[in-house]
Amino acid sequence: MRWGAEPEALEEFARHLRSGADRLANLPSLASAARGWDGPDAEELRVRLRRSAARPAARLARDLHALARRVVSAAREQRSASQVVPAPVTERAAGAAGGRLVQRVGPVDAPVVVLLVPGVGTDLTDGQRLRRDATRVWTVLAAASSEPVAVVSWLGYDPPDTVPGAADPRPASEGAALLAHEVAARRAAGARRVVVVGHSYGALVAGRLVAATAAGPSVGPARPDVAVLLGAPGEGPPGGLGRVPASMTVVTARERDDPIAWAAAVAGPLHGPDPVGRLPRLPTGGRGHGAYLSDRVLLDALADLTVPGPVPFRR
Repeated sequence: MRWGAEPEALEEFARHLRSGADRLANLPSLASAARGWDGPDAEELRVRLRRSAARPAARLARDLHALARRVVSAAREQRSASQVVPAPVTERAAGAAGGRLVQRVGPVDAPVVVLLVPGVGTDLTDGQRLRRDATRVWTVLAAASSEPVAVVSWLGYDPPDTVPGAADPRPASEGAALLAHEVAARRAAGARRVVVVGHSYGALVAGRLVAATAAGPSVGPARPDVAVLLGAPGEGPPGGLGRVPASMTVVTARERDDPIAWAAAVAGPLHGPDPVGRLPRLPTGGRGHGAYLSDRVLLDALADLTVPGPVPFRR
């Protein structure tokens, strides 16, 4: 099907489809026609009327939601077709103390900023891979947004070099403090919405940032709006995240066959409980520990969380 409309018009149409589908769930039951009748067959009739009304309404609601997904997908495809992917910009690079590398795709003053925090073994030699990840994420998010988006690959801390070294929680604590400064700096540069996406050990950094900035208003500029824990071996703090402010969204995701599930089962005393089953979980369509930032199902869900405005994709 070819859609001859601007992305914004398609998104508005999808909003109306979703609204209609949601209203179907609240239609008055046909059972109201049997009110006031208390004969021996009244309850049986009411049950039959409720069922006869619910089945077609549910089917129609599913059809409307499916059509809305197609319309949203078309809007994103049209916006993507006209995109000019910006060249990655290296903001900071330093070889001392394990290396620091911060690379950005998108404008420096973007109102929506996503910070990608990598995990174990990542160093300056991974710069090309980190740029590819940031560009891939930017492409999906920018197609979902009607305003500028920036994706920052943030190797602004020193991750453990090896998997056994990941038992040490100190890099996560140090990284969380540095990441808090980064979030505040992005807000000072014009970001209205900041999303932190931590992968593997980077998810521990993100989790500790959430715990540190959930305490009170004094750390407001350093508090992300959304934190996403991808393939996390724990929530970050040893006791878990506890109470997350209503103003902050914290979610997790785990790909099928990701061996990090084993680490999450045994790392609780160091890195907090397994977030899977405790935090809202994003849908995934890939397999293994390295699939997250190339998983289109997950990236569409990330776009729904990141971009304030366009209609959620909702697979």
